[in-house]
Amino acid sequence: MIMSSNMKKGGRSRFMRRAGMFKIGCLAVLLGAFIVLLPVGYAFAVVSGACVNCHTMHNSQDNAVMANYGQSVSGSTGPNSVLTRGTCAGCHAQGGASNVVTLGGSKIPQVYHTNATDLAGGNFGYINYLGGSKGTGASVAKGHNVYAAMSSVLAQDTLAAPPGDEFTTGITNANFTCGGQYGCHGDRSVANELSSIKYAHHSSDSAIDGTTVAKSYRFLLGVKGVENNDATYGWQNYSATYTNKYKGASAPDTASLTSPGTNGTMSGLCAECHGKFHGSGADGHGVSGAWIRHPTDILLPTTAPYSSYDPTTTYDATVPVAYTDPSALTRATAVVMCLSCHGVHGTNYADILRWDYSGMVAGTTGAAAGTGCFKCHSDKDGI
Repeated sequence: MIMSSNMKKGGRSRFMRRAGMFKIGCLAVLLGAFIVLLPVGYAFAVVSGACVNCHTMHNSQDNAVMANYGQSVSGSTGPNSVLTRGTCAGCHAQGGASNVVTLGGSKIPQVYHTNATDLAGGNFGYINYLGGSKGTGASVAKGHNVYAAMSSVLAQDTLAAPPGDEFTTGITNANFTCGGQYGCHGDRSVANELSSIKYAHHSSDSAIDGTTVAKSYRFLLGVKGVENNDATYGWQNYSATYTNKYKGASAPDTASLTSPGTNGTMSGLCAECHGKFHGSGADGHGVSGAWIRHPTDILLPTTAPYSSYDPTTTYDATVPVAYTDPSALTRATAVVMCLSCHGVHGTNYADILRWDYSGMVAGTTGAAAGTGCFKCHSDKDGI
């Protein structure tokens, strides 16, 4: 049968329409598959909302300096690095009543606030140069003094280097920052605080493997772990279910000035500044059976008296532990770490401890029994 040119055109047209519909259908299936394959929680891993929420192009509006976040706390009037409208403190230490602030659809955890509930990172409110808005007696000894450039701190905090500074960090009471070369967060090989975490807020952290700042636990470069980002209990060490899962190891790693070591443990991160407290040998904590400093990155013994504390079943937020595998928690893989005893940004106790060390009295049967040191050393109290 010979078709006319019109019939050919009509047939070709119908064929093309069907082919187009087939392609659209395939594309829809592929897009659906792509959406399904996106990492769960991706939408919550990055900052969302309008750019203007966090950035300003010229730090100018109506011929006046823009209002920067946390200006009264951080002392920043801008302009700031990477075009932000505030410093780290300006966003995360606003000093308000909420422990989590929402901005443009993104939740911003606070490490300085007056809320009754502190997040796992602690609270700068226990430090007296921030007004001592929390606790039983404000002191510069109760927190990491990252705002030390403020004159009210310089008069009280005279540390010329971090305690146990093994690698000559160059950190002093006058230059200690949240991130960068003289801080904890971000890439410590980058001098500028904000530049050290560049891109991190806009990258997926679905895999916390320590390979980049964004893929490191809480933007602590090289540190691994499982972050608690629950909608209700996020950023808290609330229970065995709703808690940050810290990375630990069965032996101390070799940290350096800019790296926590290949194991990527939380204690390794602390060792970048406090290295003499974490290694082996004369300046470290020694060897098993002959401790000269309290060990970290060591398995919590499963024998008595330590066996009385099982953080997987009787979790105590004042004595958190790490795990050799944070994605599979077992009692046998629980690890003693720096944060088992110390807080981070600030606590209500001297030396950023999680409890009152002066109240740890051997043989006590009082309120301190079974708490603090006695949580693990259960044979030392009077119970």
